[in-house]
Amino acid sequence: MSVSSQYPKDEFDLAGEDMPVGMHRPQPSRWKNVIPFLVILVAVPVLGWGASQLLTSSSTVTAQSDVPTVSDQLQSQPQSDAMVEAPQSEPAPAPAPEPAQDQPQSEPQSQAAQINHNVAITVLNGTDTQGLAASKAGTLNEAGFPGTTAANADGWESQVSTVYYESPQVEATAHEIARILGIDAVAVNTTDLGNADVVVLLR
Repeated sequence: MSVSSQYPKDEFDLAGEDMPVGMHRPQPSRWKNVIPFLVILVAVPVLGWGASQLLTSSSTVTAQSDVPTVSDQLQSQPQSDAMVEAPQSEPAPAPAPEPAQDQPQSEPQSQAAQINHNVAITVLNGTDTQGLAASKAGTLNEAGFPGTTAANADGWESQVSTVYYESPQVEATAHEIARILGIDAVAVNTTDLGNADVVVLLR
């Protein structure tokens, strides 16, 4: 016994007589599955580009904010001028005291005090030029040494003109005599001077 024979036909059975037996849903469209992926493919690059533009603009604004403006430079200028002028306000150091001039002046005075113009001087002629000893003796007399005599050099073997002195007390006088006569050699002789304090040997 079939099911259709048990129950009377109703409106649903009547509606299905003109339709094929077995109801089925229509197949969904393929674009319905593809559209979400297309939206993602388009949206992701657009969002990335927008984020990069936002970061770039913010970094540019930050860099521009670090650059000093003209007003900042003008405000900082007085401070730098003050820093430059600060060392000029320091007091200048006091000049160093000049060295005393008394010592150099006292040295020639002490040396002049040691020169004895009253010493006995003998000028010996050890050359072949006659009258040379007398001429040098006259030069010393005119220079303030009145006790000067002239003689011939006998037994003196010096090869150069030399001024000899016996006592250290007349050393300065011997150097002064050598300077007047233009003689470079000055030496001590304690045995051959005789009665003279200074002997000038001309060669």
